[in-house]
Amino acid sequence: ALSLGTGLALVERTAAYAGQRTQFGRPIGSFQAVKHRLADALIGLEFARPLLYGAAVALASASGPAGEVRAEVAAAKVAAGEAAYTAARTALQVHGALGYTDEYDLSLWIRKARALRSAWGSPSICRARVLAP
Repeated sequence: ALSLGTGLALVERTAAYAGQRTQFGRPIGSFQAVKHRLADALIGLEFARPLLYGAAVALASASGPAGEVRAEVAAAKVAAGEAAYTAARTALQVHGALGYTDEYDLSLWIRKARALRSAWGSPSICRARVLAP
């Protein structure tokens, strides 16, 4: 859930920045390449949302075997973590070198997305849990 929220915050802030920054007399958000990168990041986050809700329901009900609950949680974590990391990379690309500076809040969000991606199990470990019989 933290990864999903972080990714959504990154996309929202980046879209606002893209609407303000101009290049060649136009906001950079009007360029197709920027629109597509932001849309891809948002689609990944929206695909992770139902997996997150499913994992929350599975944990709350805990009606199935422990392996099924673990697999649902692992699937949600991998989807949300990868989507948030993609949103962070997109935000950094759209912001340019400004995203690396510690004086700008974007660097905090990017570090959070990177840390959450590998917290409580790397993506490869979570994928293995999903695929385990």
